[in-house]
Parts: sequence; structure tokens; C-alpha cells
Amino acid sequence: MEKQYLNTAFKINSYSDISKYLEEILNRTVSSSEELVTLISDYGALVEAFQEDYGWAYVNMTRDTQNAEYRERFSLFNDVISPEVQKISFEINKKIVHSKYAGSLKNSKWDLLLKRLSESIELFREENIPLGTEISNLAVKYQGKIGGAMIEFRKEEYTQSQMMKFLESKDRETRKEAFDKIVEKRLSMKKDIDVIFTSMTSLRAKTASNAGYTNYTDFRFKELERFDYTVKDCNDFHSSVLEVCTPIMGEIIEEKRIKLSVDKMAPYDNYATLPDDEQLKPFETTEEFIEKSKQVFKSIDPRFYDAFVKVNSAKHLDLESRKGKAPGGYNYPLYKAKLPFIFMNSSGSNNDMRTLMHESGHAVHTIAVSDMFTYFYKSTPSEVAELASMGMEMITYDKWSIFYPNEKQLKQAQRKQLEGMITFFPWCAIVDKFQHFIYENPTVSPEERNDYFEKLATDYQEKFFDWSQYKDYLRSLWQKQLHIFEVPFYYIEYGMAQLGAIQLWKNYMNDPKGTIEKYLKGLSLGSSKSIGEVYSTMGVSFDFSKEKMRELMSFAYDEYKKVLS
Repeated sequence: MEKQYLNTAFKINSYSDISKYLEEILNRTVSSSEELVTLISDYGALVEAFQEDYGWAYVNMTRDTQNAEYRERFSLFNDVISPEVQKISFEINKKIVHSKYAGSLKNSKWDLLLKRLSESIELFREENIPLGTEISNLAVKYQGKIGGAMIEFRKEEYTQSQMMKFLESKDRETRKEAFDKIVEKRLSMKKDIDVIFTSMTSLRAKTASNAGYTNYTDFRFKELERFDYTVKDCNDFHSSVLEVCTPIMGEIIEEKRIKLSVDKMAPYDNYATLPDDEQLKPFETTEEFIEKSKQVFKSIDPRFYDAFVKVNSAKHLDLESRKGKAPGGYNYPLYKAKLPFIFMNSSGSNNDMRTLMHESGHAVHTIAVSDMFTYFYKSTPSEVAELASMGMEMITYDKWSIFYPNEKQLKQAQRKQLEGMITFFPWCAIVDKFQHFIYENPTVSPEERNDYFEKLATDYQEKFFDWSQYKDYLRSLWQKQLHIFEVPFYYIEYGMAQLGAIQLWKNYMNDPKGTIEKYLKGLSLGSSKSIGEVYSTMGVSFDFSKEKMRELMSFAYDEYKKVLS
């Protein structure tokens, strides 16, 4: 039905291009439950087409933040078309939920959708639409500031991503010099970014208030459809990380300090290549990067290989870092095309290899849901989406020998992966707990904000490093985390999904074929089932209790010790 409703050449260049279809759906007479299902399907096809064109506007803008034409088209969608679509979508959602035939769809495959639409109706306030547009524009401003920031180092210009290779140097002076340059650049932008974030928190607090919520946290939990856990569960997660993961991180950092033969670990020592290690270079060119990635997926499962080849053949890969490109990396699902777009800032590091494995997990997920019976179940909650990506990192773990045929280098890359996995949890808790504080206290000053962050970061992980020369930078370290600006509260999901990925990895060690079948079956469910049900289908539990965390961290740390050389 979805394919019949719109012409395949349908494209949106103005609100009028889509408004006539939205109005037809809004005014359509529904005389049976079957007709209601048809309306939902047609509505899904229309939203999918809108999201596709909006998606391309975003992708192009992030690929070149300095391109005026791309910025203009993104602004057209963000500032003009999207606000109007939101208004009429609210009315259509009400039409569906309040239809006398909606009751007959309960306890069916449409039940979860009706629940989500009901929640969105409860949250919707027309006065929040322009606030959302303002917030999006502030996020673009943040991206432009970070993406356009070039660092001069030893008479050459580098993006911040490209500076990473100098922080991995064996030479401590090189690391320090590079770190100093990064700090200098970051601090030069600090006040401007503070202003952006202060505006964002104020607008978000107002958004929540308009919807009848006393704080943005509670509003955002509803908006993110967090039906499976609460704010208290998040607080318990923070406490568990501090008790279980922070001490293990301390042991790992101490081992590193001894190997580096330094009295104190400075922040620029954390990514150093250890004396007995080599500076990992998994590939020299983007072409080699793509070819080796293909080989990895081909060696595991033909479906992974086919997915990656499709994305590459469609020219939906933009991997290398360059001036004017937005920071970070993403897999943007383009559900109408049944393909995603993978974006990242590669500079030839080991982390780039891991990032592409991660984003390829998202890509497999996008393709796995492409034949879902309705668009509305194709988009998945981040707790599931990140299990797809982090799970792929660990499924490919043993095949990284394709990037590193030298066994010593392979072990080094695997050690880095497990170190990153374990030491990620404290940062995950910091980012989430920091946001809980911010949105419970939206009027705090930038200084008070930084005071809180400094203590929080120190308690969870930064106490293992000597920040005495970089206090100002430590206090504003949160500014590097784009999620805080662009997708508030979207971060703890990485921690939850990482616990799932460790379980997936354990299962894969014992039964590779069976684990992949369950993984793909779980991915194909999209958001048609609850988070817990999807995890269970994949053969893992949605459990982030202290006991489970202790069990999984113990396993991960044991595996880490196996690859220590």
C-alpha cells in the first residue's frame, strides 16, 4: 500500500508539495478498521518521503557546513516545512488515536504505534514548534563552530579529528604539543559554546513547561518513549558504574602509566602508543579502508557483506575528515531508499576502523527493517539501535586480522577495543548524570555548570590523570560531546547497549551462526516490539543492574587481560 500512495519521483521542495497529501489524509473519511489501517499506511508513506528529503538536506549540510546552498535547503526543511508538518501531523495523530475503529487495533501489531501516537499527542504544543526550530538552528551553529575549527600544528592545518594521530604518538613532547594546541583552540571557542548551550537549556526548559512538565528531564523521557526504565534506573546505573567500572578503569590506567614510565598520567598520555606497541595504521587510503571492510563482512556473513556493498555502490559513504565537515559520525537511515548514508571523519587511525564497524551495524539494521509493513516501526529506540552497532563491533572483533595481519598489532587493536569498552562506562555515566543536573537546574550559570562537571568527572575518571595544567579545559570537557547539544539524554543508551553487546559477544564465541541468526531476527523487529522483547530475541537480557554489570565487566576485563602483551 505504501508504494502505491505516492509516485516514486515524489520530491519535496516546498510545503505545498506535501500539504495536499497531508490534508487529504486528515480529511479522509474512515468507515472501517481496514480503512483506518490503509490511512495509517498512506500516512506512513508520506512521513517516510518527508523524512527522506529532510534526511538528504541534513546529510548534505553536514558534509559541507560552509556550503550556502546546502545550509539554505536544510533551513527550508528545518525552519519552514517541518514546523508545518508537525502541526498537521498532530491533527492526523489525533484522528487515528480517537477514531472509533482504533479500539479494534489494540492488542494487535498496531498496539505499540497507538501507544506512541497517544504519548506524542499528550506532549504536543503548537507553541513548542518554533522553540524546536530555534534549538535545531543552535545545534547547526554548534556544528559549524566545531566543524570549521582548524588547528595549526607544526606549520600545517588539521581538523580536530586529524589531530588524534599526534595524541597517539610515542613521543611525549609531540603528544603534549598537540594537546596544547587542541586545548588552545577549544578554550578559544568555550564562551561562544557556553552561550549556545545556555540558550538551548533555556529553550528546552520552556518546551517542557509549555507541555505541563516541571522539568525537561521528565518531558524528554516521555518524548524518547522510555517505557522500559525510569530516571531512578538511570541514577542506579550511575552508581553501579562508579562502584564497578571506575576501579577497573583505575587499574587499566595504572598499567598504562607503568608501561609509559611516567610519574603521573597527563591527559595527553591516555591515547599514547605504548613503548612496545606500534602506531596502528589499519589502512592508508579510503579505497583500502572500504576494501578491507568488505573482506571483514564477507568472512562473517554474506548478508553483512551485501549490505555494505549496497551502501558503497550507492555512493552512500563519506568517510574522510576535511575542513568544513561537521564533527562526529553517523549512519543516517534513508528508509524509502532502503539504504542508509554513513558519515564519519576518518584520519587513518585504529578508531576509524572501529567506527566503520559500528556504523555498519547501524547500516545492517536499516536494511533489516526495510521491508517492515509500516514506516512507523522502521525507526528504532536507541537502546536497540546501539545494540546493533556495538554488537557488530564485537562480532567483527576476531576478523580485524584483515586490517592487522601481524598478530602483535591485532592483539594491540583488540586490547584497545576492550580498554575502550570498559573505560567508556565512566564517561557514559558522566555525560548522562551531567544532563540530569543541568535540566533539574536549568538556570545555573556557566561557572556553576562547570563546577559540577569538574567534580563529577573527577569522581568517575579524571582523578586518574594530572589535570593541574589544564583546569579550565577539564571544566569544559563536556563541550566536546555533541550529543549534549544535539540529542539531549541520548547517551546512556550506549551504556545499556554495550552491556547487551558484551552478552552478544559471549554468545557469538560459543555459537557464531546461531548468534548471527538471532541478531538479524532481533534487528528485523524494528520498533514493533518492546526493547526487552527485542533484546530477548537476540538472546541477551535488557539488564543493567549492579549484579549484571559486575558479571559482564569481570568477563570483559578477563578478555582484556588475555590480549595484554
